[in-house]
Amino acid sequence: MNEAPIAIFDSGVGGLSVFREIEKLMPNENLIYFGDTARVPYGTRSAETIKKFVKSDLDFLFKFKPKFIVVACGTASCVGAPVLEAECEHYTSVISPSAIAAAKATKNGKIGVISTKATLKSGAFERKIKEIKPDAEVYTQASQMFVNVVENGWIDEDNEIAKAVAKEYLKDLKKAGVDTLILGCTHFPLLSAVIGNEMGKEVKLISSGYETALAAKMDLEKAGLRSTSKKPGTKRCFVSDGVDSFCELTELFLGHRVAKENVELVEVI
Repeated sequence: MNEAPIAIFDSGVGGLSVFREIEKLMPNENLIYFGDTARVPYGTRSAETIKKFVKSDLDFLFKFKPKFIVVACGTASCVGAPVLEAECEHYTSVISPSAIAAAKATKNGKIGVISTKATLKSGAFERKIKEIKPDAEVYTQASQMFVNVVENGWIDEDNEIAKAVAKEYLKDLKKAGVDTLILGCTHFPLLSAVIGNEMGKEVKLISSGYETALAAKMDLEKAGLRSTSKKPGTKRCFVSDGVDSFCELTELFLGHRVAKENVELVEVI
């Protein structure tokens, strides 16, 4: 059972930032990644549609008998929570680990969250933060355009487009005086330099990708599910559309391009 894979899924390519962190923390684990690129973005869909998508994503991944599920999509994590709780024995998502890290990091109790509209509308981040730190003040900002900025490769800290978008999105959070900011979409850690420069060095950035990977490692160890292999684990990637564009974007998220022949196209209904 311990050599069974860890399955990671996202509405598109952003979850590769989680994949990368898991690969760093647990290089001996076998990993499967599924990006639902045919139905991206989830963040603009209705709650019922998102739940249906999450159910079909899980049905596909369960074919590989994974020992653990990592939900790398913020929208799927919160809106799809009822489905995840019903279907998964062992799983983690981007919400709880990020909220816990932010609650521990803040000094003035003012925490900002940037993510998609659907994620923020669910209130999942705020509920979890308040559960841990009831006196926290939580400020949110929907930041969908950051996804487009990342996928166009405009991630350099000197990129004028990225800087302009960051200035617009983050102005209210700066006025609020947050000292901790959750990057609540897995695309956003790639803009850490841009966002950090805009917010100022005194603001702590919480990477949902790193925190989720760390939580997965701890949960696997607690459950006694860590691989005992001394060899590097196997890696498999699946997408529901756009193999070529997915392979191009892997270079941004993983630091190297995944060859087209190593990405499998699947149909998810």
